[in-house]
Amino acid sequence: MNRPPFSPDTARSARQGLGLTPHQVAEQMNACGVVVDIPLVHAWEAGEYRPTEDELFALADVLWCRTQDLMGIESPRTLTEHRLVRQFSTDRLARTIGMDPAQYERAEDTNKWSGDGRQTSALLRVLDLTPLRLAQATGQSVVPQPAVPRPRQSRPTWSRGGPR
Repeated sequence: MNRPPFSPDTARSARQGLGLTPHQVAEQMNACGVVVDIPLVHAWEAGEYRPTEDELFALADVLWCRTQDLMGIESPRTLTEHRLVRQFSTDRLARTIGMDPAQYERAEDTNKWSGDGRQTSALLRVLDLTPLRLAQATGQSVVPQPAVPRPRQSRPTWSRGGPR
């Protein structure tokens, strides 16, 4: 399993800034439903181990910081990083945009976007991307085109005497 990028120094600094101990971080993460122990928190902060995606999301919540900060990145560059910054699992994002999870995972693995116009529109909205940023994130030279919503048909205005 690939683990997200992680900045041990940022995590330790955020924890200390809140006045929390590793024990308190572990307790709060466990209360969030993500089971960790104190040695694991120490291992993250020592750079010996990186959190899983679920652990990263819960840690960001517990430390009141952005996932992006814990990842140690200025701005997301890849499709995976954009997804992680928004705290989506691959499965949840795929379902949200109406795509088969295996197809979405292939897009991240191959760094090539293969979604249709509707899926592209949903992805742009959910990840707060522009078509150009999506093209940059996937290394594509062609900007993916989202589905264009159909203009609403204007309806005639009726009054008592018939159409105006």
